Amino acid sequence: MAALGCRHRAAPPSPAPPPPPVLGAISVELASPDEAAPPPLDPEAVRGEVRDRLLAAGLVLAARPDAGAAARADVDIRIIGETVEVGATGEARARVGLAISSHPPDAPGALSVALDGAGTQRYAARGRFGAGGAGAEGVETTLVARIAGELIDGFAARQRLHEGSPAAVHAALASDGGELREEAIRVAGERRLRDEAPRLLALLDDPDERTRDAALGALIAIGDRRAVSALTRSRSLRDRREMRKIIEAVSILGGQEADDYLSFVAASHDDDDIRAAAAAARERLLRREGAGGNPGR
Repeated sequence: MAALGCRHRAAPPSPAPPPPPVLGAISVELASPDEAAPPPLDPEAVRGEVRDRLLAAGLVLAARPDAGAAARADVDIRIIGETVEVGATGEARARVGLAISSHPPDAPGALSVALDGAGTQRYAARGRFGAGGAGAEGVETTLVARIAGELIDGFAARQRLHEGSPAAVHAALASDGGELREEAIRVAGERRLRDEAPRLLALLDDPDERTRDAALGALIAIGDRRAVSALTRSRSLRDRREMRKIIEAVSILGGQEADDYLSFVAASHDDDDIRAAAAAARERLLRREGAGGNPGR
C-alpha cells in the first residue's frame, strides 16, 4: 500500500526553444573602395546563396502565406569589392557585412546580429577578345557568396553551442582555435560546465591573450579555485598589466591561497600601485568571504 501511494514524479520537460523568425527581405548594397563603379557581381545570385544558407542553418524559416504576425528577420548585405587585372591574372577582393535584424526586435527567437568578413580570389583574366578565363563578375559573385556563406555557417555553429549538448561544447574546446573555440569557452562559463575546468585551466597558458582572458572569465563563472594556483605560478610578477588582472581574478575566486597571494603581493611587490591594488583586492575578498561564512578556509 505504501509503495502504491508513493508515485515517482518525472521532472517537467524543459520548454522548447522558440521557433526562429520567418525570413523577410534580403537587400544588397554594392560599393567599391574608391567610390567608383560598384563591384561586378550578380546581386540575385548572392541573395540566393544567403537565403539558402540561412534556411539550411535553421536560423530562419521560409516565408509562408499563413505566417501572419510571426517575427520576421530582414537581412542587409553590404559589399565593398573590386577586381584588379594585370595581364592574364586577375584578383577579386571583397568585404562583406551581413546584418540580420528581427521585427519586432523583442519577439521570441528574435535575431539581431552583425557579421563581417573579407577575402580574395585569384582568377585567369579574359583575353583581349573575351577568350580565356572566367569573367570578373562570376569570380566576384562566387567570392562574395563564399564569404557570406562562411559567416552564416560560423554564426550558426556558435549559436548551436548555447543550445547543444555539453559534448558539443567539449568538442569545440578541444579544437585548434578560432571563433568557435572562443565561443565554446564563453558558453562553458555561462552554462557552468564544471567538467570543462581542466581544459579551461590549460588554456590559461595559451599564447593568445584573448583566449587566456576568456578562459579565466569562464573559470571565474564556474568558481573553480584551481585557477588561483595556475595563475600565481605561471604569471610574472613584473608584468603590471597581467598582475592587475590576476589580482582581481584571485580576489573574486577567493579561498586561503588567494588570501595568501594577495597578502604577499601587498607586502612585497616593488610597485606602489600594484601593492595598493592587492591590498584593496584582499579587503574585498575578506568582506565577501566574511559575509558568506569564510568559504574555503
